[in-house]
Amino acid sequence: MPTYTLIDTHCHLDFINFDIDRDEVLQRAKLIGISDIIIPGVSTSNWDKIKTLCTHNKHLHPCYGLHPYWADQHTESDIKKLAQFIDNNPCVAIGECGLDYRQGQADKNRQHYFFEAQLDIAEEKNMPVVIHSVHATEEIIQQLRKRPGLRGMVHSYSGSYEQALQLIEIGFYISFGGPITYERASKLRAVSSQIPLSSLLIETDAPDQPDTSHKNQRNEPAYLENILSTIASLRQEHKNEIATQTTSNAMALFNIR
Repeated sequence: MPTYTLIDTHCHLDFINFDIDRDEVLQRAKLIGISDIIIPGVSTSNWDKIKTLCTHNKHLHPCYGLHPYWADQHTESDIKKLAQFIDNNPCVAIGECGLDYRQGQADKNRQHYFFEAQLDIAEEKNMPVVIHSVHATEEIIQQLRKRPGLRGMVHSYSGSYEQALQLIEIGFYISFGGPITYERASKLRAVSSQIPLSSLLIETDAPDQPDTSHKNQRNEPAYLENILSTIASLRQEHKNEIATQTTSNAMALFNIR
């Protein structure tokens, strides 16, 4: 067993990809030192499953939200459902919410509606947010600046170093996963090596975004060790130091005791 503990700050453990062997996946995660896993919600249809998983395992922590990828399927009433659901079902954050400007995604105005509404809920309830951002970092920053005091993380970060510093300045953590293990991701690797360790988180985004060692395979929390090793190499810092600080960061953000 490793001498450190890790927290996977973003893993869709509720997805059907894990229905066959979820217990084994969790056991493998435990063996590499993962103490806790944050499970983000993406639509109303998966909130109950996340709730059940986290109720039966104190090391799993729920988030509830509406992902921009499914913005065309969300309804305006889902915002009210979200506010009511988190009132009745404690969670560690609102999300996954955000903006995704890749070609073929939902209308930008529709995405903005659901994103801003979820930021409003987080602000009202004094809760952190888990943010998805693809080709939209500048717009994300603009919205966050309108809500000083809001805190959270930008998961699987893909913006610039300068944008990362702006996000850190307004109280957000920057999270990295499998993409930084690919040598061609030079900009991303540079950002992960330069930002303050006190603002860094690590994640798998499993079952998606596998690291280079598991390309085209199902991702899982146990592979978080490869993210840790890559960041240690890029920063030229000891794995234990990075593990200790990123775990402390995650515990602080998500109020894990």
